[in-house]
Amino acid sequence: MNCRPWLVAALVLFLPSAYAAESGYTLNATELRDKPFLDAVTVVTLPEKTPVEIVTRQGAWMQIRTKNMQQGWVRMLSVRLGSPDQKPRGGGNLLSAIGIGNRPRTSTTATVTTGVRGFSEEDLAKAAPNAAELEKMKGFAATAADAQQLAAQAKLDRRQIAYFDADGKPLKEKK
Repeated sequence: MNCRPWLVAALVLFLPSAYAAESGYTLNATELRDKPFLDAVTVVTLPEKTPVEIVTRQGAWMQIRTKNMQQGWVRMLSVRLGSPDQKPRGGGNLLSAIGIGNRPRTSTTATVTTGVRGFSEEDLAKAAPNAAELEKMKGFAATAADAQQLAAQAKLDRRQIAYFDADGKPLKEKK
């Protein structure tokens, strides 16, 4: 029975942080939708800087809850984490005091992906060629004479480029 105080202390210290939801606010007037889709029903339009609690995330969407218990989905890019009243973080820590915290970052590239919509297996199975659209595309093709005239106007140099057949083999050059 000696371990009970430790168990109680562990629960008091660690459980609240495990269940603490993220909070944020809307960056501008934002439509709260009943489902995470652009064509979903709009429940209400939330004003700019509305405090929200983030319940979950799904692709480019966040399920949120407002203080008056309205719940729904908003676009992820419409919400900023934190409080609308919070000040930007500046000096005040040891790294800033010795000049490390305010140094510019080295050149690194980061990519953020919020969601991608692709084709489902059903979409691919139902795919069919569209002859009318193909003919329309052919209307955008330039003749060799048109291409040479445009290149001359833009003062472009001529370069040889290998062409390939449908099997990916280089074609013989025609002169």
